[in-house]
Amino acid sequence: MIAANNIWNQLSRALVVVKFNSIDELKKYRDAIKSVNLNIHDCTILAIVETKKEKQMLGEQSNVVFVSEQEFNLFGSLKNDEAKNTFSRAYDIVLYTTDTPKKVAKLLNKTKKKISVGVNCTSSEQNVNLKTEVNTPHHLINFAKQTLEKIT
Repeated sequence: MIAANNIWNQLSRALVVVKFNSIDELKKYRDAIKSVNLNIHDCTILAIVETKKEKQMLGEQSNVVFVSEQEFNLFGSLKNDEAKNTFSRAYDIVLYTTDTPKKVAKLLNKTKKKISVGVNCTSSEQNVNLKTEVNTPHHLINFAKQTLEKIT
């Protein structure tokens, strides 16, 4: 039986950090967020792209912010206004599904959050680190939800 006062039930605003592979995969992350009863309009997907050029070719996607390590200047300041706004917001949970580049990780660590959860991440920056064999968006988010429902 799932406790009513578990951690998951206290979450609404989420930032999901993913490595960009395809637009279809981003759609699957959106569907996965909806499937675990989070309001997609209160959630943001931060997609890590390899290059600034790749980011520019992708265009805008709803509820997705693209960021590249190439968007940092020599002094470490981020030049991407949309990403700056994303990092300045407060979240109930930051869910990592990938390891992040150093400069992005530094900003994510400064982001206000109640809890950070890493699924299949090698860094130990998160409050909770989980491991699973399956890497589909639906499984990763559902696995985090099921685990957090067990914690009160």
